[in-house]
Amino acid sequence: MAAGTRGLPDVAERKPVKKGTSTFKTVVLKLHLYLGLVSAIFLVLLGATGSVIGFEQEIPRWLNPSLYYVTPTAQAQPEAQLIQAVEQRFAPARVRGVIIAPQADVSQVMTVAAPGANGPHGARAAMRVFVNQYTGAILGSQTGPTKAEVIVQGFHSFHQKIGMGETGKWLVSVAGTILSFEAIFGLILWFRLKRATIHLKGSWFRVLFDVHNALGIYAALFLLLAGVTGALIGFDFAEPMIYRLTNSSGPEFRQIMRPPASQPVPGAKPISADQAMAIARQAMPDASIATIQPPAGPRASYMFSMRLPIGAETSPTVHSYVTVDQYTGRVLNVYDVRKSPGYVAIRLNRALHTGDVFGFPTHFLMALTSFVLVIMVISGIVIWWKKLAI
Repeated sequence: MAAGTRGLPDVAERKPVKKGTSTFKTVVLKLHLYLGLVSAIFLVLLGATGSVIGFEQEIPRWLNPSLYYVTPTAQAQPEAQLIQAVEQRFAPARVRGVIIAPQADVSQVMTVAAPGANGPHGARAAMRVFVNQYTGAILGSQTGPTKAEVIVQGFHSFHQKIGMGETGKWLVSVAGTILSFEAIFGLILWFRLKRATIHLKGSWFRVLFDVHNALGIYAALFLLLAGVTGALIGFDFAEPMIYRLTNSSGPEFRQIMRPPASQPVPGAKPISADQAMAIARQAMPDASIATIQPPAGPRASYMFSMRLPIGAETSPTVHSYVTVDQYTGRVLNVYDVRKSPGYVAIRLNRALHTGDVFGFPTHFLMALTSFVLVIMVISGIVIWWKKLAI
């Protein structure tokens, strides 16, 4: 028979299988089907939101390219000069922080207190000033989050808890676990038919069936990765388990957030930001500077967050720090997050889930995986509804 039952090609042409094998695959098929049906709505929501927040870092840049993108030249201007230009422009405000992107074509972002602007509870709102580090030009400023950032953050929050608080977080974690099993079951079933191409000339049933099989085999490992890493992020027991397995404890954040104070020296002039940056780089030679927190007072210190090589710290927010005395240049404190293998593993797991490992290429890959998940769920439901699953 050239065509299978109800429009599915080649069903009758399958080679006979042993009874034990047939029973095993029937069980796998039923598990694949019913787990998919039970979790369908959650997986669709996670896939849809995940395909958006995969570009969480890029969306603000795409919407405001004149603020975020610059043309690199041979050398950036001295940091002290850049900070001084911003403070002169927005006097009497002082620069409280500087964000240095790992990409050479992305501008620096400096944080100052917005003049006359109040945030929640009367606090002064933060203003972001975008600076071309090569020319010193001030590209513009923003006070508070933009509408696009609020919307994307809303997608992010919904992706984590689907609007149901801790119950939603648990359901999302369960859905991630189910996705992991679905990917495995799908691989097992795929080896029965081995369909990896889409025949567009067939009926729409055939096309849909081929899409489900072809996308499933090409995306299986990425869907499995998304499911496992998502479950580890969501379940409360996961982090303590990782710390036990690595025989380590979490970072000493209290020590980091309360660095030693600088010791004022009578008549001494504070060192420049560039001098302090050079000292920080010497303290952690294999790291680059991610953020600068200039001294906020006479006893405060320079604090630098340090971006470690890929695999040790791959998320936008880094957790290794160097603190430098603003008068003597003495290194007051060095915290290397690699002291906690468990925390490195936790952050790497999160980076794999979000695609932060290699920046835009892996952001695109994980966003595409999320979109494929939506297609897989919808096509699977339609195939089941038409009783084409075999």
